Amino acid sequence: MDFMRCKACGYITTEKKLGKVCPACGLPRTVFEPYKETMSKKRKMLLDFNLHPISVHFPQAFVIFIAFLILLSLPAPQSIASDLMNTVKVLAFFLPLTVIPAITCGLIDGMTRFRKITTPHLITKIIAGTTLLILSVIMAVVTFFYGIEYPGNLYIFILSLACISCQVILGEIGKTLLNAKLPG
Repeated sequence: MDFMRCKACGYITTEKKLGKVCPACGLPRTVFEPYKETMSKKRKMLLDFNLHPISVHFPQAFVIFIAFLILLSLPAPQSIASDLMNTVKVLAFFLPLTVIPAITCGLIDGMTRFRKITTPHLITKIIAGTTLLILSVIMAVVTFFYGIEYPGNLYIFILSLACISCQVILGEIGKTLLNAKLPG
């Protein structure tokens, strides 16, 4: 395939799919230049499945909904608040089960892109991901032992904010690595 790369924004597409303007930045077709993929087809194919970018959205959604539902339950009538907090309980229980595949896919993605997971950014992501996993397990345990009534709901809310902080760190580093990969 003949690949083309936008000199302005770095968007890569095939020559066949290229229209009159760059679909990413809107500049005219004339800003595109020929591009040769430097990664092997096998490694590129694995990355093109986008397993890691997809898998990270599940724990992000769970944690945000946990915090949101706790806040929403505060002014809600008791019957609705009870349903909201039961939903929090289910989400908190399953949260660690969404973090594990996200970490696994992240390790596979890192190995595929860089052939090792000992680079400074990847080590930071491993630490933040492990912290997220530990916090999510603690949240599930707190939910089980303290329940969803006060003070359990307060602990769950604080833990959800800590999990969101880990996810922000992971996202900030991840976006810098999105287009980085070793050739070969």
